[in-house]
Amino acid sequence: MSLYFIANNLHFALELVGALVFFVMAWLSVDAYAVSRHYSSAMRILGFSLVGAWQIVHAFGVGGDLINFAGFFIYFIGLVLLSASFLTGPRLAAVSAIILLPSFTAIAPFFQGVAAILLGAVAFLAHRQAKLEFNKTLHPLWLGFLFLAVATLFATSVGAQNPDNALWFAAHALEAVGFISFAFWVWQYLKLRVRESLVLIFISMTVFIATIVTLAFSTILIGKIEQETRNNLLINAKVFDFAVRGLTEEASAKAKLAAADMELGSAFARGDLSLTESALSEYLEKERLGFILLTDSSGTVISRAHSPGERGDSVANERAVEEALVGNTFATIEFSPAEKFSIRASAPVYKNGKIIGAIVAGFPLDSTLVDRIKKITGLDTTLYQGDVAIATTALGEDGRERLTGEVLLESSIKESVLSRGENVTARVTIKGMPFLASYIPIGNGDGKIVGMFSAAKPQADILEIANATNRLTLITVTILLLLLAFPLYFLTRRLLGEI
Repeated sequence: MSLYFIANNLHFALELVGALVFFVMAWLSVDAYAVSRHYSSAMRILGFSLVGAWQIVHAFGVGGDLINFAGFFIYFIGLVLLSASFLTGPRLAAVSAIILLPSFTAIAPFFQGVAAILLGAVAFLAHRQAKLEFNKTLHPLWLGFLFLAVATLFATSVGAQNPDNALWFAAHALEAVGFISFAFWVWQYLKLRVRESLVLIFISMTVFIATIVTLAFSTILIGKIEQETRNNLLINAKVFDFAVRGLTEEASAKAKLAAADMELGSAFARGDLSLTESALSEYLEKERLGFILLTDSSGTVISRAHSPGERGDSVANERAVEEALVGNTFATIEFSPAEKFSIRASAPVYKNGKIIGAIVAGFPLDSTLVDRIKKITGLDTTLYQGDVAIATTALGEDGRERLTGEVLLESSIKESVLSRGENVTARVTIKGMPFLASYIPIGNGDGKIVGMFSAAKPQADILEIANATNRLTLITVTILLLLLAFPLYFLTRRLLGEI
């Protein structure tokens, strides 16, 4: 299993522990309110409960901007209430606002920054109250909030969302220390209350066992899913290879037919440009080619049916044209300034046994093709000219911009695919987004590798399967364990009553 999935499971377990700690803190605040009936205790009940609810949303990684906004809103309100609970000044004023919902991912660092400030405020106010009241029992509380504030501040840094970055582990380590500090604060009040201690032990052990079972099951499941995904990715990448071979053969056959067209050849030989362009355009539309062009015997373009205004440039140095002008039919994949990276098939045009020009027909290797492959495979597909992505279905964080122009940075993949012509499946990062991808080489008519194609699946998609599995398994196991713990609680209560 990859570091990405291990980190996700660690995050899942840590946030569940945090949720448990905050709910226990809310429970203690209920006891405090029952004794004092003070509004600060009521604020802490609601504050700790809302923060605990946010921890659960954060642990399960529930997707969707609306859910994320709602989750952070209750987190924000919870922290405001906790801050207010340490103040004896004026009440909080109501605030009216119009809420717009842009992409949550785009403004998540801002929210985390606000959360860090609020957590720091709670830590400061709790520390101030501890000093004013000479209450040493509050020290673990304000320290816990301080650690969470620093952890959240770390999470706003660039790269902190990536488990490969040391900041990710630093933020989660500080968060774990904060939860331990909260747990110590809670235990100060529970260690002398036997019944409540036993209840907490029952609940804690239930959550602990449920989490272990959940993560073990998730690890096994995701390991198998990842292996199957690897196998399927390579198979689906070969769909592109099959499609390109088919298009190459089609382009070659249609180039030969066009070169043998008597009407086209006659019009070209007479120098009738209007009739030549008309015949080419008709052939382009009838045969559903991506492009078709005609050159003279020196390789100068006479007509481009797909772009009538572009002619007069020389393509004599292109391999397809070179071969056609010496009498060979030839199909290859290469770059042309007009048609860009494309499948290009050529055939010579004869008059009285003499070569008077060349026909080049083919298909562009562009977004239309990768979109077509994605419809077949359901996977994100990317086409590389060399190591540069020139067409892809993968979108950026805004969900609109295609990730073209990106250079593949993994040198091991480039060495294997572009230098040795091997098929490779590996984990890659594209603009900070982790993918599991298979790569196959693209060769030209001379057998030289000129690019590659990849079929990829975002690791977030596989991770969503893990999170869904975690949610279902945890709920099921927790219910079963609580049903088993319920009789034990009443038995213990009866024994304590007899004592």
